[in-house]
Amino acid sequence: MKPQADAIDAGGAAPIIELSGDGLTRGRTHGEAVRTLIATSMERWRDRIAQLTGRSSDEHVARFLGASRLIDTVRTGSPDLYDEVLGIAEASGQPLDDMFAYNFMDEEWRYSGTSAIGCSVVGIEGERGVLLGQNMDLPVSMDGSQVLLHIRGDADPEQFVASAAGMIGVLGVNREGVACCVNTLAQLPSALDGMPVAFIVREVLRRRTRPEAGAYLRSVKHASGQHYAIADRHGIDSYEASSVGIAARPISNPRLVHTNHPLWTPGSAELAAKPEELELSGTRSRYNYLSVAVPQIREAAELESVFASRDSGVCVTPRPPRMTSTFCGALFEIGQDEVRVRFVLGQPGVVEWKTAPWITPARV
Repeated sequence: MKPQADAIDAGGAAPIIELSGDGLTRGRTHGEAVRTLIATSMERWRDRIAQLTGRSSDEHVARFLGASRLIDTVRTGSPDLYDEVLGIAEASGQPLDDMFAYNFMDEEWRYSGTSAIGCSVVGIEGERGVLLGQNMDLPVSMDGSQVLLHIRGDADPEQFVASAAGMIGVLGVNREGVACCVNTLAQLPSALDGMPVAFIVREVLRRRTRPEAGAYLRSVKHASGQHYAIADRHGIDSYEASSVGIAARPISNPRLVHTNHPLWTPGSAELAAKPEELELSGTRSRYNYLSVAVPQIREAAELESVFASRDSGVCVTPRPPRMTSTFCGALFEIGQDEVRVRFVLGQPGVVEWKTAPWITPARV
């Protein structure tokens, strides 16, 4: 048996989980490596569900999955990742339905009406390559569950994927230089028979070029309103996806700023006018701050400082009624010859940024 990785405190060193093999093997490795951390994280998740819904987590999960076809969609559309969730549940000793519901994070938020979740995405195209990064903001109950998945396989490119213990991933980058950052767009239509966000992220990271990743995004029905920023060494594409379609950024711009309101989906002006959730999440203030700060950035280290900004709301600390915290940050420097990967698995400015080392040689 492999040694257990215990629960970590905010500011601690998050586990790096080495994954290889087929989906079931990867899942079993993940579930065994951080079994204790998964158990702690899922108990917090169950407590949060009970607090928000007034129902037991068992009842809520049964209703949620019973009302959806998300598991069927994953089983048929992404069978290898379906098996990965099976393996995580088996090795960690968690109920399979709970593990799927936990991995359907964005979709469960839509179903239960959870609001005020945020994220901030920034992209810069420059002479020396492309810079893509983000702060990922999640419920404060998830803080301490951060892990980094290091995935290697024969068919797919090597990947680094930020995640929570028990989840297949929230954002990441592969050795070919294809990176994926995301932020929720709760105003856009959702569907309980589409492909869930976490599985889309992992499928994108299997692609070896930005056009291939974009083609995949266009090929699936999306379960949740979500913004996907897809980068490679040649540029950045930006998509606002929903259950009724996908809208690509209509104009070319060397800089990208996106928070939690739609910018180019048809009717986005009306959607962005809904005040309650937008103001609670701080999406407009974050967008305005980043729109001023990003054009002044010349080096990646400067963006790390921007992601640590608390006064702007870009780095989120929990304050009632918004019990959300910046869960992790990522910074991908995609050059012509190399891909440099930086993660902060916790709050920027509190937890140290770390460089993730590749195993596979770069392909020039």
